[in-house]
Amino acid sequence: MITFCEFMKRALGDPEFGYYTQKARIGFAGADFYTAPEISPAFASLLALQILELDEALGSPDPFYLMEAGPGNGTLAEGLLTIFMNADRKFFDRISAVFFELPGILEQEQRKRLEKFPLSHPPQWVHIDEVQRSGGKIPFSGSGVLFGNEFLDALPVHRLRVSNGEWKESYVEVPEKGPVKEVWGPISSPVLQEELSKHFPRDLAKMEGFETEICLEVSATLDALDKFLENGFMLWIDYGDIGVERHSERRKRGTLLSYKDQTVSEDLFKGGVGEADLTAFVDFSQIAAHLSTLGYRFEGYTNQMSWLMGLGFPDWMEANQERLSSEEIECAGVLLHPLKMGRIFKVLLMSKGKTSPVRHSGFRYGGLQPPLEVR
Repeated sequence: MITFCEFMKRALGDPEFGYYTQKARIGFAGADFYTAPEISPAFASLLALQILELDEALGSPDPFYLMEAGPGNGTLAEGLLTIFMNADRKFFDRISAVFFELPGILEQEQRKRLEKFPLSHPPQWVHIDEVQRSGGKIPFSGSGVLFGNEFLDALPVHRLRVSNGEWKESYVEVPEKGPVKEVWGPISSPVLQEELSKHFPRDLAKMEGFETEICLEVSATLDALDKFLENGFMLWIDYGDIGVERHSERRKRGTLLSYKDQTVSEDLFKGGVGEADLTAFVDFSQIAAHLSTLGYRFEGYTNQMSWLMGLGFPDWMEANQERLSSEEIECAGVLLHPLKMGRIFKVLLMSKGKTSPVRHSGFRYGGLQPPLEVR
C-alpha cells in the first residue's frame, strides 16, 4: 500500500507504464485533453511578446535561455520558435532552447517537431529527476526565462480528508489483478501535518468530509529548476489560486481531477494505472513563497484573461481576422472566456538576479489579490 502521492507519481511518470512517459495524448482528435497552445495560436503569439519584454529587461543576453518545463507535445515551443524565426531573427539566433521533460513519448514528439528549426544553439532536453538524483549537478546555467504552461498541476500531491474530527490521508492498493482500491489512514509524515496546521484550524469539528491536497514535491522541483537560471524570470501559467482561496470552503471537495478521452472526472482511477492524466489546482502562494526564499522578486500575478488582454489580444484578433475562420475566432475566445479558461487560469511572474525595471504588459490589468507571502 502506498500514499496517493506516490501512486500519482508512478501513474504519471513511471518509465514503463506512466501516462506522460508512455500514453499521453494531448490535443483534440483522439486525445485525452487539450491545452491553450492547441486551442489557438493567439496564446503563443502573445506569450512571445511577453518573452521579448523579459529579454529587454535582461539586456538581450547571448545566449538567451528559453526554458520550458513540461512542453507537452511541443505545440507551444514550435509556435514560439516559428514566431521568433520569422519576426525577430536576431533574437531567434540568440535563443538556447531547453526543455525539462520526462523521457518517453512526449520527448520524442518534441524532438520531431523542433528538428526543423536552424537554432544557433542546439536544443537540450533535461530530465529533472536525474538532476535531483545527481545532487544538483547541472550542465549549464544562464540568463533567460523559465516558463511552464500546465506543468505545476501535474506534480504529485497528498490527498487528505477530515474524518471523525481528524485528518486522514489517502492510500492506494494496486493489486496484480483487479481494480485499484483506495483506503484512508493516518497522516504519513510530520511535514505534511505541519503543512495542514498552517492552512487549517486545529478544531476540525465543523469540517467533516472536507477534502484537500498538499504538494510537498513542488519545493524540490523549483529548487532543481532554479539552478539553471542565473538571471531572469520564472513565468508560471496554470489553473489554481492563492492559498487562502485554494484551501477555502469553496474547494471543500478538493481539486483532484482525471482527464481521459476529453472527459473530466472525479474518478481518479478511471481506466487503471497510467491510463489518464491526473491534476490538482496549483497553490500560487506556495509557489511564490518558495521562490522568494530562493531570492526571487515578485513581478506580477493575474488571471489569464487579464494577462492576454494586457498583451494585446484585441490587436492580435484585429490583425488576424481575415485569415481566421469563425471556428478559430471562437476557439481564441475560449482563452479569455471567464467561465472557461479566462479566470480559472492564473499567471505568476517572478525574477531573480540582474534585471532592469521594465513594463510587463501582461500584468497591466490586475484586480487579483497577489500571493499572500510576497505582498
